[in-house]
Amino acid sequence: MNEIIESLKFFLAAFYVVIIASASLSNSGIFLYQRRSLFLGAALPQIAGFGLLISALFTENKIITYAVVLVLCVLILGWHSSKGSVRLENDAFIGIGFAVSMAGSLLIMAKSSAETHAYESMFKGGILASVPKDIYFTAAICIPALLLLTIFKRRLLMVNMAPVQAELNGLNKWRIYEYLQFICISATIIISMESLGTMGTFAFLLFPVITLCPFAKNANCLFYLCPLLGIIAGVSGLYVSIEYDLPAGPSIVGVLFILWILATILKRVIKLR
Repeated sequence: MNEIIESLKFFLAAFYVVIIASASLSNSGIFLYQRRSLFLGAALPQIAGFGLLISALFTENKIITYAVVLVLCVLILGWHSSKGSVRLENDAFIGIGFAVSMAGSLLIMAKSSAETHAYESMFKGGILASVPKDIYFTAAICIPALLLLTIFKRRLLMVNMAPVQAELNGLNKWRIYEYLQFICISATIIISMESLGTMGTFAFLLFPVITLCPFAKNANCLFYLCPLLGIIAGVSGLYVSIEYDLPAGPSIVGVLFILWILATILKRVIKLR
């Protein structure tokens, strides 16, 4: 027992990072769900990872790299919500982004001098190597994003669920609330990428909201329950990863998947009664 406690203390920074990132990502997933864009949640982490790899080839300044990728993600989200002149279905557009970014990432990593490290960070996540600096950096981005999305959730709900009415009411003039939402979600995804990897990032965007939606009486409940479920799954998955010497990202995904399965079974049992 003492060995387990000492081991967990050694990875304390990782637990703080996963708590912050999981709460913020789970909250962001609600807005993607409202926009019926959860599939975009799969593409965005991959596109963000590709952007990070490309930007790193030209500059070692992380702030510049993150800023470039943030603009890229916001433009993709903005295009997805618009009625542009390009005749391309949203699903096709997302699929192209996912496939091209995945292939591009693998090609860059194949020619990178740090291929193994890049692979680990991209797909498995490097959260177990977190240090106090990672806590501060994650908190500095994810917590303000979480607070902004929470503060403006009612207006964002209107913009997402009834865009025409919001426009008629002048609520979304110059698409200011849409882009605020896009910036917060994109920033959360980009910062979470290095610690959780693409799989872990997408899992937190997807599983909490689809797990709890059948049980939520209203949308407001989700904003409290989804981050809570994300934190529970993140901490549990990280513990499993440390205890059984498994990759952190896939372990967290496994816990989230099990919780979703249990919730699905519970919902069916309730219906049968």
